Amino acid sequence: MRSIESAGSACRGFGLRKPEVTSFMYSALGEGIADGHAGRLMGFGNGKWLHPDVPFRPSRVPFFYGWVVVGASVMGMVSSMPGQTAGVGPFTEDLLSHMELSRVQLSTAYFVGTALSGFILPRIGKFFDRFGARVTGTLVEIAFGLSLFYMAACSGIYHLLKPTDEPAPWLALPLVMLGFFMIRFLGQGVIAMTSRAMLGKWFNRKRGLASALGGAIGGVCFSAAPLVLYSIVIRLGWREAWLAMGVVLIFGVSALCWLLYRDNPEECGLVMDGEAPPAEPSGPSDPEFNVHKEFTAPEAIRTYPFWIFTAVFSLMSLFLTAVGFHAVDIARESGWEATAFYKLFLWMTCINIPTGFFIGWLTGRIRLKPLLMAMAATMAISGLGLLYLNASWGVIVYVVAGGYAGASFGTLMAVVYPRYFGRVHLGAISGWSMFSLVIASAVAPLIWSLSEDFTGTYSTATWIFCGCCLVLFVASAFVNNPQRKLASSSVR
Repeated sequence: MRSIESAGSACRGFGLRKPEVTSFMYSALGEGIADGHAGRLMGFGNGKWLHPDVPFRPSRVPFFYGWVVVGASVMGMVSSMPGQTAGVGPFTEDLLSHMELSRVQLSTAYFVGTALSGFILPRIGKFFDRFGARVTGTLVEIAFGLSLFYMAACSGIYHLLKPTDEPAPWLALPLVMLGFFMIRFLGQGVIAMTSRAMLGKWFNRKRGLASALGGAIGGVCFSAAPLVLYSIVIRLGWREAWLAMGVVLIFGVSALCWLLYRDNPEECGLVMDGEAPPAEPSGPSDPEFNVHKEFTAPEAIRTYPFWIFTAVFSLMSLFLTAVGFHAVDIARESGWEATAFYKLFLWMTCINIPTGFFIGWLTGRIRLKPLLMAMAATMAISGLGLLYLNASWGVIVYVVAGGYAGASFGTLMAVVYPRYFGRVHLGAISGWSMFSLVIASAVAPLIWSLSEDFTGTYSTATWIFCGCCLVLFVASAFVNNPQRKLASSSVR
C-alpha cells in the first residue's frame, strides 16, 4: 500500500487529479495481474521475471523509455523479414528445385499458407491484450526461429517420406504450406502486429513522430534486407541460412524482447510521451488526441473509419506484395533489367525517410483524414507510374509517389488505431487489421498472375488497382475520428 501511495503522489506530481490517480492505479494493478498470469504461463512461478522493473527500471533511464521502445519495435519489425514476401524471395528457386514443385504449385502453397495464417490473427490479438508485448514478443520470436528450422528441414522430410524417386506434389504441397503458414503467421503477422501495437501504447501526441523515426530506420533495413538475405543464401546455402537466422531469433532476438519490451508506460510508473497531457484543452484539435471511450474489437470493426483505413492499408499491402513477387517479370515487361528495377526501391527510401518524418510531425497536429486521402491518391499515382516505366516521367512518378505512400503506410497504421479506438483492446483491434493485410498479401501474387495469364500483361491488374485507390480516395473524405463525436456528446 505504501508503494501505491507513493505512486499516487507521483501521479499527482504530474498534475493528475485524484480520480485519475485512482483509475491509473487500478489500471496498473490490472497490468500486474496480467504479468502474473504471463509468468505462470512462461514457467516463471510468480512471474517475477516478467515484472516491468526486472532486470532494470525503465523509469531510471535518463530519457523517456518510449524512445527505447521505438528501437525495440524496429528490431521486432526487422526480425520479421524472413516471414515477409521479400524475405521469402531469395529462397524460392531452391524450394522449387528441392521440393520438386512448379511455380504455380509453389504460389498456391504460398497463397493457402498465408491466407490460413490471416484467419488466426484476430485471436492472437486477444493474447497480446491479455499478456502484453513482452510475453508475446519473447514467445513468438522463439516460435518463429523454430519455424525457420522447419523450413530448413522441409526438403529433407519430403525426400525421406516420398515413396518413389518420382516427384510427389501431393506430399510436397502440404509440407510447404505448413512452413509458409508458420513463417507468415509468426513473422508477417504476429511479430509485426506486436511491434506496432507496443509502440502505439507508449505515445499519444508524439506517436506519429515516433512511428516516423521507427519507419525511417526500418525502411532502410527492409530495403537492404533482400540483398542481405540473398548474400547469406549464396554464402552459406539456403538451409544453413534459415538455420542461422533461426538461431539468432531464438537465442538473440527473443532475449532482447524480454530485456527491452514493455507493454505500456503506466506499468513502468511513466506516462505517454514522457509528459503529462495539457490540463486544459489548448485548441480545436484536442478532441483528435483525447480518448473518451476504449472501443472493444467488435465495436471498432463496426465503424466506418476502421474499414476505410484498413482497406487503404490492405490495398497498399496487396500492391507491394504483387510487385515484389513478380518484380522480375514486371521489369521485363517494362523493358527494364531486374537489377535496375530493384534499385528503384532504394531510391524510394530516399523519399520515404524525410517524408515519413514530415507525416509523423503532421499527425501530432492535424486530423488524419487528409493524410489518408493523400495516401490513397499517391498510391494511385504510383501505380500509374509503374504502368509507364518506359518513360522517364513514369519512373519519377513511381518513385516519388511510391515513397510518399510507403511513408504514410507505416506511420498512419501505427497512429490511427490507438487514437481512434484507445489502447485497452489495441491487440485485438490490430489483429483484425493485420488479418485484412495478410489476406490481401496472400491473394496479390495470384491476382497479378491471373492478369498476365488472361490478358497477357500485368498492366490490367495495375489499372484495376489504380481505380480502387481512387474509390478509396473518395471514401476517405467521409472518415472522422469517432472520439470527436463522443467529445461533442460529453460537452452537451
